[in-house]
Amino acid sequence: MIEGINVRCTVGGVEVLRSPRIVLTLRRRSVVSTCEVDIPDADGSVQAGLAKKQAIRVRFGHRGEGGTWHDWSGTLKDFQPAGADTIRVFAVGREQALIDTTVTEAMHGEPAGVVARRPPAPTGVRPVAGISIPAETFPHIVFSGVTVARAIKQLAASLERSWGHDLSRHAVWLGEAGLYWSDGDEPGDVFVVESAANLISHSPNPAGMSYAVSTILPGLTHSRKVRIRDTRRNFSELVRAEEVIHTLGADGNTTTIGYGQDSGWG
Repeated sequence: MIEGINVRCTVGGVEVLRSPRIVLTLRRRSVVSTCEVDIPDADGSVQAGLAKKQAIRVRFGHRGEGGTWHDWSGTLKDFQPAGADTIRVFAVGREQALIDTTVTEAMHGEPAGVVARRPPAPTGVRPVAGISIPAETFPHIVFSGVTVARAIKQLAASLERSWGHDLSRHAVWLGEAGLYWSDGDEPGDVFVVESAANLISHSPNPAGMSYAVSTILPGLTHSRKVRIRDTRRNFSELVRAEEVIHTLGADGNTTTIGYGQDSGWG
């Protein structure tokens, strides 16, 4: 079982307070976050109660008073046995609605910011917390049975093609305050990862994605700012987390931070 961390999970009608493994993956270049949770199930009763699209909520934080808890929610995508007496649940974040929901709409003479807020409306992913795109006005734009994510891509392509703007570093994500489409960061305090405190390993790669592994950092998501201080490499930089993987399990509780390579979203 996971040691040193409080875990609170709800899958459908099942409450999980003990788990041998949780992996939560958050990537700026991917619209949808994912989570895997292993649930003890000696008698098969947990598996019998599972169904796709059930609501799932995963929370974890350091034991003791105070401190930050990570709070993630989504829906069950699949499940399968994971060794003896354990069921593994695969879940997708609430952002999945941007992939599953389609939109058909025509707009005339609307500013880009107004157009951008229309497709997400029927998804239930609210509120729209921040859209940072050029303030151009579209004489005419049509979304014809495309997913919300594809509609946003279509809008970006139109801004690039018609006005020459570069939106390659823009990303779409669901942050603490709501939905963002921006080349900026997720608001919040700066996390600190440093030698002799919580830094486990650090692999800088100037030509691509660099990685730092720390002890578990509840609350850290992609697009947040992180200060990395690596005394062995005489390295101290403020970076943006392009991807964050929280791994809790028998081998330890860690957070892997990818930074440096900004490829927008796909």
